[in-house]
Amino acid sequence: MGYGLHRRIGQAMKFSNSKLKAFQRCKKQYDYKFVQNLVPRHSSLPLKRGSWLHELLEAKYTTGDWRAKNDELAEEFNKLFEEERDAFGDLPNICAHIMRSYDYRWAEEDKSLTWIEVETEFSVELPHGHTMVFKVDGVAQDEWGMWLVEHKSHKAFPDGEYRLGDVQTPKYVWGLQKLGYPITGILWNYLLTIEPKKPKLLKDGTRLSNAKIRTDAITYLEAIREYDLDPGDYKDVIIRLRDHADFFRRERVSTPAIVGKQLVRESILVADEIEGGYEVTRSFDRSCGMFCSYVQPCITELQGGDTSGMLKANFQEATKDDYYAYAEKETS
Repeated sequence: MGYGLHRRIGQAMKFSNSKLKAFQRCKKQYDYKFVQNLVPRHSSLPLKRGSWLHELLEAKYTTGDWRAKNDELAEEFNKLFEEERDAFGDLPNICAHIMRSYDYRWAEEDKSLTWIEVETEFSVELPHGHTMVFKVDGVAQDEWGMWLVEHKSHKAFPDGEYRLGDVQTPKYVWGLQKLGYPITGILWNYLLTIEPKKPKLLKDGTRLSNAKIRTDAITYLEAIREYDLDPGDYKDVIIRLRDHADFFRRERVSTPAIVGKQLVRESILVADEIEGGYEVTRSFDRSCGMFCSYVQPCITELQGGDTSGMLKANFQEATKDDYYAYAEKETS
C-alpha cells in the first residue's frame, strides 16, 4: 500500500479516532476511558445539546420527522432531577427552535441533497492487521459531488485554521474512499447555539423596531405573530434573515488525498504502540481542567488518595452509544 511501515509481531487492534486521540493526549486518560471503560455520569451543557441536535438531525434525514424524536428526548429529559434540568435549561424548546430555523434556512438546498448514509458505522482493514472503525454523521450527494457530512454545533463559526487542524475527517474520507464511496470532500454543516434576539415593538405599537440585532427568521416571524402584525410588511426582512442567516453555515471543502493517507499511517503507528505495551503515565498541562473529565480522580490518585467513591459517584461503565455520544462528539 506504499505506507513504508515495517511489519511488526503482535496483536492487531480495532480502534477509533477517539481511542487514538486519548492515547496520544494522555495515557492516563486513555486508561480511564478505554481500559477502565468509564465515562461521566453527567454531560456538560454543550455536549448534551450537541448530542440532542445530532439525534434530531439523524431523525430529519431518515424519517423526515425530527419533532417526534424531540418529543421522545423531552420525555426522557423531564425524568431528570430538577437540578439537572435547571443546569441544562429548556433544551427541548431550545433545540426545537434551532431545528425550525434550520428547516426554514435549508428547505430549498435540502431538496437537492440525496442522503446515502446517515449515522452509519464503518470499519476498514489497515496494514498490520489493525481495523479502523468510525461513524459518520452522513454521506450526501448533490450536483457538485458526494460529501462526507459533518454536523457541528458551536457558539461561533470556526475559521479555516480550525479545519486545517482537524485530524478526524480526512481519515474518514480515506476510509470511505477505500470502501468504494467516491467522496469529493467534506460538507461542514454548522449550527450556532447562541440565542436569537427578539425584535422589539415600537412604542406606538404599529411596527417592529429597526434596531440592529442578531436574530433569525423564525424568531422574527414569531414576534410578528405575537404582536399581531402583517407578515407581508416584513417580507424583505424575513427573506434576508432566511438566506443570510447568522446561525447556520455550510462549507464544502476538498481534502488532499495525501492528508488522509498520512494520518492513517500515523494511526497505524499509534495502534502499534498501544498493542506493543506501554506504561500508564500522565501528561499534565493547563488544558487538563478544561478538556479532561478525569482530572479530579487523576490528581487524587497521584496524591495517594482513594478514588473508589469518587469514580462510583461521578462515572459509569460506558456503552457503545456512550462512546459515540461522548468520545467522538467531545469537541462539537
